[in-house]
Amino acid sequence: MLTKTLRFDDDVLDVLKGLRVERENGGYIGYLEGQLDRDLYVRTNKALEVLGGKWNRKAKGHTFAADPRDALADMLDSGEATVVKDGWFPTPRAVVERMLDLVPVDPGGMILEPSAGEGHICDVVCADYWLDPAEWFFCIERDRRRARVLAEKGYRVECGDFLSYSPPPHFSRIYMNPPFEAGQDIDHVRHAYDFLKPGGALVAVMSEGPFFRGDKRATAFREWLAEVGGQSHPLPPDSFKESGTGVNTRLVVIHRGEG
Repeated sequence: MLTKTLRFDDDVLDVLKGLRVERENGGYIGYLEGQLDRDLYVRTNKALEVLGGKWNRKAKGHTFAADPRDALADMLDSGEATVVKDGWFPTPRAVVERMLDLVPVDPGGMILEPSAGEGHICDVVCADYWLDPAEWFFCIERDRRRARVLAEKGYRVECGDFLSYSPPPHFSRIYMNPPFEAGQDIDHVRHAYDFLKPGGALVAVMSEGPFFRGDKRATAFREWLAEVGGQSHPLPPDSFKESGTGVNTRLVVIHRGEG
């Protein structure tokens, strides 16, 4: 992960002191007071984006998936915020639908989404199968803000690094979109396999790197994938374009035997 600490000017902080946050439509909207000149607005908008806000023209305010007031209070107190670049790209609905085509939900088992982000995979699964988030899902997410988003949506969530967890294998389904940087998707998929109960299955978004690189790590992964009977299915180009990346990806499917 890459981290960067941003400092904000006093005039920006003065504007943010007047931010009015209201709960609306399952999320939060922040409203600024008065008209800002172009330069001040651009700098204020950057601070709001760091807090997770996104301008919504129809609402005439910045929308937030989680309540930004605690993070805003920290920003106003210190005058700065730390931005974490961890390679998170939300999973588009079309990709999740393809995941469900390959590995349909098991109506009798628990579902795990590691590195769950803001729950884009879980949200589609819940909507398509009419599932209760609190009853069917367990999520792990290392980013505190995104973990709060998951909790507010009703998911059971642990805030931490997925690779540090080692609970007993009792999940019947795992749907995952792990980070790709430095081959992390290899580590996450191999680790997730140990969470499957006998007869369970996982489907994971992975980068193309592990399937063509000749280094020992990638070669060992391909050998392991063959040993466990895994399959891979390339996704169309630009499958993640709406999420802000053109990286080529594929879906890996693994079923764990009953024995």
